[in-house]
Amino acid sequence: MKRIRAREALWRKSGLAVVAASLAGVLLLAGCSSSKPEASAGGSPSGGQGAASSAGASGSGSSGSGSPVVYHLGETINPEQVTNFNPFLATGNWSNLFDYVFDQLYYFNPVKGELVSRLAAGEGAWSDDKKTYTVKLNMKAKWHDGQPFTAADVVYSYEALKTNAALDRYQLWGDKRLKSVTAQGDDTVVFALNDRFPSLPFYLTTVYIVPKHQFEKENPAEFLNKTPIGTGPFQFDSVNESAIVLKKNPDYFLGAPQIDQLLIDRFNNSSTLTLAIEKGDVQGSTGTVAMPSVPKLLENPANKLQVYPGLSTYAVIMNNEKPGLNDPAVRKAIQLGLDRQSLIEKGESGGVFPASPGFLSSVFGDSTDAKLLDDPAYAYDANKAMQTLEAAGYKKNGKGIYAKDGKTLSFTYHMAANAPAQNKEGAMITAWLKAIGIETTVKLVTWPELTKLLMSGDYELLQNGLTTPPDPQAALEVFHSKMTAPTGTNTPGLNYMRFRDKDVDAWLDEAASADDQTRQELYKKVQDRIAEQAPIAMMYNVGGHVPYRVDQFQGYDENLPVTSALSLLKVSKK
Repeated sequence: MKRIRAREALWRKSGLAVVAASLAGVLLLAGCSSSKPEASAGGSPSGGQGAASSAGASGSGSSGSGSPVVYHLGETINPEQVTNFNPFLATGNWSNLFDYVFDQLYYFNPVKGELVSRLAAGEGAWSDDKKTYTVKLNMKAKWHDGQPFTAADVVYSYEALKTNAALDRYQLWGDKRLKSVTAQGDDTVVFALNDRFPSLPFYLTTVYIVPKHQFEKENPAEFLNKTPIGTGPFQFDSVNESAIVLKKNPDYFLGAPQIDQLLIDRFNNSSTLTLAIEKGDVQGSTGTVAMPSVPKLLENPANKLQVYPGLSTYAVIMNNEKPGLNDPAVRKAIQLGLDRQSLIEKGESGGVFPASPGFLSSVFGDSTDAKLLDDPAYAYDANKAMQTLEAAGYKKNGKGIYAKDGKTLSFTYHMAANAPAQNKEGAMITAWLKAIGIETTVKLVTWPELTKLLMSGDYELLQNGLTTPPDPQAALEVFHSKMTAPTGTNTPGLNYMRFRDKDVDAWLDEAASADDQTRQELYKKVQDRIAEQAPIAMMYNVGGHVPYRVDQFQGYDENLPVTSALSLLKVSKK
């Protein structure tokens, strides 16, 4: 495992690693239910099957007593999240699983703000004109079924995105991006670009490499991949109502895990999962924890909580094409009507971070327009929200709800079922909206259903999160028109809001290949426009809040998310 610290100047100046390190030692209470939301669309999947129970062990190794070493990872995973194990698909799976079974060329480590080599043998090499990026592969890797891993697998994985545009959620094959991905022998992959795109290495973290010999026989956009074959440190064994069962890959090219079996125990909510951690039945989670239980959890020195900033922003997502919500005045009023500080303090017990009205997370350092966070123009102000509506011609009806031209500001408000923290926050938000004259009808659905609604646009207001790749260009391109589609058609990217702005498109297109200073200036223009147009109403930014136990296992790498695949590689039984 090689960590790549030499990054483009923009990232070297961003201070992300400094921010992460400075927060790592701060004790924050738990935030949302999960640090890695469902389907990259956000959401902390708190729905699920019944409470987990131990599954049978069949590990190949053993502890000193001769028994297999079994590590219990607790998660909230519902039936809709085990319908497929295809890393290309945005829904129907528990996406955290892919970190254990598959590898990307590079992994983004959010704790340190750096790229870590996985299937790549090290940092790639740019051509002189910065339009070609060549990556050498780690040829010690091989597939779980024993087949050799080669550059052909990497080429296939990227070509699958090209030939199935709906899978290319971050538009790697956009007009000014990938021109071709080709193999040079078995150990080298060449990424040719149509234009300069210095963010490319960070985008390569978003694609899990799949075996060509398995996937080429299927349609990758529909393949359920019920028996996944990866190159990762753990191999898929089975799935049942209680757990997803993984076993160690003894031939893993970065070193064999010392855990024989990784049991991902399934719980129906974060409260029962947190209780299992308290009792020692579960050793950790990728981020699921019940906020009210955290103080008690941490009274026991065997329990730890790792905290770091992240790439997810929770928000009231608004369909900008729907009547009423297509008016910026209404969207601004909704943003002004949300008491973000109360959401952080009362809803999340201080375990999350303020979200900028310009969307870009503070983890991006100098690229973030920091002044927006404290700008009074975007601060919570119920009176100003109502004044904004009245200035735009809205008047209250007999029920105290604003209306204009026969359209009452009454919307369906979707949020996740079986998600106590999110439901509490949703109740706070809908009460605030009622206070400013906007009526809502709450509808609870599962996390996967939220994602489907976002993709199709079949919603008005929806409470969820957006998770972006680790690059400011990628984060802001959530608002590019190329990332959206008309309501009724699934979006190719994360612009679920159906937001369109010609200036934003032009600024982002220019920034994609510009020098560092120009990029910074353009990014701030984009953020200012987003704050001004309010395509979504920001709630807060979510980082990692990872609970884990240290009484039975040791060797966690705290320079990584401690329950990530690369950390669990090093974990051993005490």
